[in-house]
Amino acid sequence: MAHPVEALAATRGLLAPGGALLVADEKVAESFTAPGDEVERVMYSYSVLFCLPNSLAEEGSVGTGTVLRPARMRELAAAAGFSSVSILSVEHDTFRFYRLDP
Repeated sequence: MAHPVEALAATRGLLAPGGALLVADEKVAESFTAPGDEVERVMYSYSVLFCLPNSLAEEGSVGTGTVLRPARMRELAAAAGFSSVSILSVEHDTFRFYRLDP
C-alpha cells in the first residue's frame, strides 16, 4: 500500500459511531533479528520482490512493502487519527490481527 496513512484515515472516516477497524498483517517478529524465522523470510521475499516495487511505482509512496511490525502499525494508525491499536489474541501462523479504535 503506497499511502497507508491516507487509506487508514479514509477508513476511519467511514466507521460508524463505536466502530473499529480490523487489520490483518503479516505475523513477523516484533523487531528485526537475523536470520528471521521461516514466515519472516517468506514475507520479506514477497515484500522485496513484489509489494515494495509495486508500492514504489506510485508517486509519493512511503514504501512500506509487506512487513509492518506492531510499532510501525501504531505509528501509521496514530498518524491517521486512531487513538489506540491493540493486537488481538487470534491464533494464526501467518497473520497478526490488530484492532484500531478512533
